[in-house]
Amino acid sequence: MRNTARRLAAATGTLVIAGALPLVATAPAQATTKQCTSFLAEAGYKVGPKVRQACGLVGTGGWITRNANLAPCQGILELVHVKPDHAGKACYLGTED
Repeated sequence: MRNTARRLAAATGTLVIAGALPLVATAPAQATTKQCTSFLAEAGYKVGPKVRQACGLVGTGGWITRNANLAPCQGILELVHVKPDHAGKACYLGTED
C-alpha cells in the first residue's frame, strides 16, 4: 500500500511541475522582438517582413526556444544583407527579457 501511495504522489508531483513549467518559462514576446528590430532600424537597415520574422524567432517563446533560435535568426538576417556583427547583436538583444 505504501509503494502505491508513493508512486501516486510522485506522479502527481511530476504532473504539477510539468504543468507549471510553461508558465515560468514563457517570456513577453513583443518587448524582445522590438529590441531586435529597433537595433537594426537604428543601424540603418530596412525593417521588413523578413527582418521581423528573424527577430520574432528570438523574441517569442520561452528562454530555451529563444536561445535555440539565435543561429537561425542570424542566418536569416545575413541572407537579407545585414552585416554579421549587426545580425548577431540584434538577435542577442532579442533574447533578453
